[in-house]
Order: sequence, then C-alpha cells, then structure tokens
Amino acid sequence: MLPKVPTEVNPFVEKVLDKINAEFDPEFIPVIPEPYAKPENCFANVDEKVKRDGGKVHYGWAIFQSSIICEAERHAVWENDNEELIDITPREFGFEKMMFVSDNNLVYRGQLIDNARINITNNKLVDDYIKLCETLEFFYTYGTRLNDDMLNVPEPALTLTFQYQNLKNMFQAYLYQGGTEQTPCLCGSEVKYKKCHGRNLRVNFQNDLLKVSKVLKERPLA
Repeated sequence: MLPKVPTEVNPFVEKVLDKINAEFDPEFIPVIPEPYAKPENCFANVDEKVKRDGGKVHYGWAIFQSSIICEAERHAVWENDNEELIDITPREFGFEKMMFVSDNNLVYRGQLIDNARINITNNKLVDDYIKLCETLEFFYTYGTRLNDDMLNVPEPALTLTFQYQNLKNMFQAYLYQGGTEQTPCLCGSEVKYKKCHGRNLRVNFQNDLLKVSKVLKERPLA
C-alpha cells in the first residue's frame, strides 16, 4: 500500500485527472527538498522559499498510486525565475521526482482540501476505505488553524476524528493483509466483513456527518 509516483499517465491516472477536472497535462518535476522544509507542509515551505530566494509559488496536484488507490493531493511547488518547477518539500519515501498537475484555480488561504481518490482494484472494500477517508477529512474542515501544523477541532468533530483515524489505521492494515468483503472482519470477529462492520458502515458515516453538521452548523475552512 506504500504510495509510489506513477511512471506514466496510465488509465488510473486519467480517471483521477477527470475527477479533479484537470486543465493541464501532468509533468514530472524534480524533488529537491530544502533543509528547512517540513514534510506535509508544502504551502508554508514554498512561502519560505520565495522569501529567501525569490521566484513564486505554483499550485497544483501531486499524483500518487498504491496497490489499491490512485490519488491526487493538493500541492504547492516552487517556480524559479526560469519558470522551472521544483518540489522542495521532503517526502517520507524519498522520491526523486513527482508527477505534478498545475491548477491555476487555487489560492491557498489555510483551507483544507481533501485528496481525490479512485479504487484501482476489484475489491469493493476499497470503496469503503475511500469513503472513510473522505468522512474523516470532513471532520477536520471544522477546525480553525492555529499555525501551519496545528488545527483546533471542536467537539463533537474532535472525538470523531480520533475514532475515524483509528478505524482508518485498522482498514489500512486489513487491506494490506488481503481483506475483502468475504474475509473475517477487521475487528477480529469470525464474521465476514460485509455482515459485520461493513453491514452498516455507510449508514454510520452518514449519521455521524449529520450529527456534526447539526451541532456545528458551518465549517470555517470549507
């Protein structure tokens, strides 16, 4: 399930590009992290790079693919005076290049923007995993940003973010081990997933979304 950079624009990448309504073709750009840059903090990293060395921020999407999903992640890279794009943000897996799609419609003001994901398998369980990721991100949109690294998420969204993050971790391990709708459930029971957690999972997601929406009304960062 470890994410990789696609080596070409394959059919899965094309589906992701359709999902984000991409106006530009993907390009491969070098990843040259700056010493001060922090992982998962691309917007602040590029702002700091511009302050130090000039150039400008260039917004778009980074494209990744694992064994179960292909996804597009909102991303910022640095554009130098020669209009060359360089990804200065370090990655956990040490990529040397990035598949990047420009997007001129984004102006970053601290808002949270979820990844776009598609299932690249025949395993319907992956669709539940994607829905779980989307629901978890929805709860985070109720947060107010304290700084580049921290959000203040109010109740009841805060409690649900912990619960859903734990469930997401369980899902990832379950899928990595070959879990499907027909295998014993991720919770450890001997009951098949589709008759255990999978039975009411989507309904539970919807109920939790409605509960949070009713209590908190508006999402400050939506």
